[in-house]
Amino acid sequence: MKKVTTLLVMTIIAFTLSAQGQNVVVNRQGAGYMRANPEMTTPNIIPDLTPEQKEKIQSLRVQHQKESLQLANEIREKRAQLRTLEQVEKPNLKAINSKIDEITSLQNKKFKMNAEHRAKVRSLLTDEQRVQYDLARNKRGERAGRGMMNKGMMNRGMVNREVEIRQFRNR
Repeated sequence: MKKVTTLLVMTIIAFTLSAQGQNVVVNRQGAGYMRANPEMTTPNIIPDLTPEQKEKIQSLRVQHQKESLQLANEIREKRAQLRTLEQVEKPNLKAINSKIDEITSLQNKKFKMNAEHRAKVRSLLTDEQRVQYDLARNKRGERAGRGMMNKGMMNRGMVNREVEIRQFRNR
């Protein structure tokens, strides 16, 4: 009898874990990797781009990505150094604060660089294209914010399945 009860409990646990895993798959279905959607790239969201505009936007994007990658690598490096400083037996708060200042300076630089890139792209567009660009950018921001909110709620275990399904249907 003890073996049967143990087997039954183990089976219930296995089914419960399996159902929880499927719930996560359902919530992320269709989102793609990091919500990447090739149709939402700048040339595809702006109607009637001329070949010259597409070429200029593409060259701006490549240059921006190179610079962003370099900054992102520097930020990761500084964060690793910060973790090292924080995890010693007697942390030096001056050194930690200095490293935090370096990181925030790089983040500030990256933020400004992103704004500059968007301004350059917008300068290549006509008035109608700018409106479409801005609308698409606002939609992406809303989707990203909603996704981050859901991730935070999932991490705290406060997700309501009905709400998740409703949000999935609205996408």
